[in-house]
Amino acid sequence: MSHTPNRRNFIVKSATALTAVAAGSILSACGSSGSNARPSEFRYGVASGDPLTDRVILWTHARIADSSAAVGLSWQVAANAGFDTLIASGRAAATADTGFTVKVDASGLSAGTGYFYRFIDDAGVVSPVGTTRTLPKSDVSAVKFAVFSCSLYSAGYFNAYDAAAKSDAQYAIHLGDYIYEYGSDPAKFGNGDAVALDRVTAPARDIVTLDDYRTRYARYRSDASLQAVHARMPFITIWDDHEFADNAYVAGANNHDTATQGDWITRKNIAARVYHEWLPIRTDASGNVLKIYRRFDFGTLLTLHMLDTRIEGRDRQYDSYGDADGGISRYVAGLTSGSDAGRRMISATQQGWLTDGIGNSAAGW
Repeated sequence: MSHTPNRRNFIVKSATALTAVAAGSILSACGSSGSNARPSEFRYGVASGDPLTDRVILWTHARIADSSAAVGLSWQVAANAGFDTLIASGRAAATADTGFTVKVDASGLSAGTGYFYRFIDDAGVVSPVGTTRTLPKSDVSAVKFAVFSCSLYSAGYFNAYDAAAKSDAQYAIHLGDYIYEYGSDPAKFGNGDAVALDRVTAPARDIVTLDDYRTRYARYRSDASLQAVHARMPFITIWDDHEFADNAYVAGANNHDTATQGDWITRKNIAARVYHEWLPIRTDASGNVLKIYRRFDFGTLLTLHMLDTRIEGRDRQYDSYGDADGGISRYVAGLTSGSDAGRRMISATQQGWLTDGIGNSAAGW
């Protein structure tokens, strides 16, 4: 399906109009028409993720134009689009510390059940409405997933997201490269048609700083199709390398130059922090944003183990660049000599966690 500027403008204007109508309908009900709070903007929609049988993460971004003030929010979960009876609700705040993103862990939900959710700021502005679903318990015979990876904004339109949003998939799995770190230079990978497609990324340089990573996620999340699929179903995500830099591993990356881009550990920690800000992922109880391997039980049908094979325990991969055979000779030599035996893609800790999880799972898959 072709996307034209007129079509994109229509989508944006229609979404804005619907939000305005919803906001107007809620003002009196919330008793906020007399509030002195300034209205915020929900420019990047809503999202949900990491569902469990009794809870799910809800996400949005809310900011008052030209302001760094915190935005007070109410969140609501209901069984129907009219929000007649709230199943769960609470308060949260979007602050500068998290780049004006906010996540809440909405609990007290029923297993295998679909819900509607939304956010309302203290001025009465209502976010787009999202739908989400909890994980089933044992009584499930089938689950429908939409599976994504390698989503390069500058290379083309997100038609796969658009199709998934219109499908009957219940959950989305993103296997990594949710963003790419490359700048907008036409010589960079994936940028050849960016100008013609009106898909030039931002910022213009390879992303390194906290503001860089936040700006890049915002550019991706400005896409109407990505907003639509996030609002349609809960996401379960894992990162690969480009959420950090090309061919990333524990101690570095192919696309990281310490002479011009600074310390790798600093960049890695920034990238992980912003990933947790912009993705509806449940942060580990330890608070360690670099630990994201986790599992999800879909009743006794299947157990899904989400593995971090990049940042948590990966040794530097063979450097294939400049080799006539692409590095194959060194790879074969490492295997045949036994010198490769100690190299890892995940740590011994994560491997033990995976082995235990597989052994203890009662699921058929």
